[in-house]
Amino acid sequence: MDSVTSASGRQLGLRSGFASAFFAAFMLGAPEPARAEIGSEETHIDSLPPQVEVREMEDGEFPFELRKVADKLESPWAMAFLPDGRILVTERPGRLRVIEGDELLPLAITGVPTVLSGSHSGLLDVLVDPDFSKNRRLFLSYMHGTPEAGTIRISSAVLDGMNLVDKQVIFESRPAANGLDQIGGRLAFGPDKALYLTIGDRFQKERAQNLLDDGGKIIRINVDGSIPEDNPFVGRSDVLPEIYSYGHRNPQGLIGNVGDGQLWSIEQGPKGGDELNLITGGSNYGWPVVTYGVNYDGSVISELTSAPGMVDPIYVWVPSVAPASLVSYYGNVMPDDWRGDFLVGTLAGECLIRLRMDSGKVVKEERYLHHKIGRIRDVAVAPDGYIYLMTDSSEASIYRIEPLTDQVAKVKTEP
Repeated sequence: MDSVTSASGRQLGLRSGFASAFFAAFMLGAPEPARAEIGSEETHIDSLPPQVEVREMEDGEFPFELRKVADKLESPWAMAFLPDGRILVTERPGRLRVIEGDELLPLAITGVPTVLSGSHSGLLDVLVDPDFSKNRRLFLSYMHGTPEAGTIRISSAVLDGMNLVDKQVIFESRPAANGLDQIGGRLAFGPDKALYLTIGDRFQKERAQNLLDDGGKIIRINVDGSIPEDNPFVGRSDVLPEIYSYGHRNPQGLIGNVGDGQLWSIEQGPKGGDELNLITGGSNYGWPVVTYGVNYDGSVISELTSAPGMVDPIYVWVPSVAPASLVSYYGNVMPDDWRGDFLVGTLAGECLIRLRMDSGKVVKEERYLHHKIGRIRDVAVAPDGYIYLMTDSSEASIYRIEPLTDQVAKVKTEP
């Protein structure tokens, strides 16, 4: 299919030493329209890299059913699982909800920080501390401030019954910026146990290459908010010390539990050019100097798809599917050959994407549940191996994927 391409074989003919000059000229350009999380059927790229096999799976090839476990959620953004089996769900207006025994509890958790809500902004991710059974600690990402001067914060808090206590703001992006869209917001623990946060460029492209600005970056901090001494730019006066990687547009997925010791991110491109990236410290991922996409009005952002000193994505979608979440699968519910693969929830694509992985490369893409439940905001894998899908709307639902046959179900009963 011509809608998806692998970037591992990307042509180098467009590499150019004038990338820095292009960016300097670009900074004089006008900002793009306030649109995001949409798909596109067009791109300015005439020649795409070698493709992998892409299959849209039919219902008969997917012996599973969707079981609705909650509905009427208002603009939910993320899910997280507690050790006792309860599910935490964030709603962008600023509520932290609980699903217990496949029932959405009527009352929200109290003590959630006040958030700046509107458009893509509000209460975003929730992350459970690996030592939650001992410390009861959660981490929340959310927008703070005003539409004209908003920041993204990380707060830590202790869950005491249905209340958050011992709240501390451990990170706040800088500088404050205008706008409520394209803000990133995904939290993850890396394989190094550090805490990572994705931050979008807020439709201000030049921020992604500005190392004195957190916009368009992935940041890395300790769980107490301090800066790790081995962060790649520590000690430099011309770089914010929390920055781990830069040149990002709108990273919406982040995982560090793949088992390969690596950090992976998924990123929304403009009109075309969504990316899967392998994240390494100090690296520049190119936006907006290089891209496979164009502005929403069709105008060219850059003629470059690769440049010296900038890291190529592992995988690219053209046209866009608007990836909104990323997880790796290591459970026992799905067939054995799913283990180690990546699962991607898509907004414009309205499907669950399975990326078949082999030695850090995408070798095949399969699309499931196309247009069955609408826009998929979040995908999560429960400790028992079941996959949960969250839709994206003002009255959204959460579904669990369940096997139809005993031959497919591989849930282990032993400890």
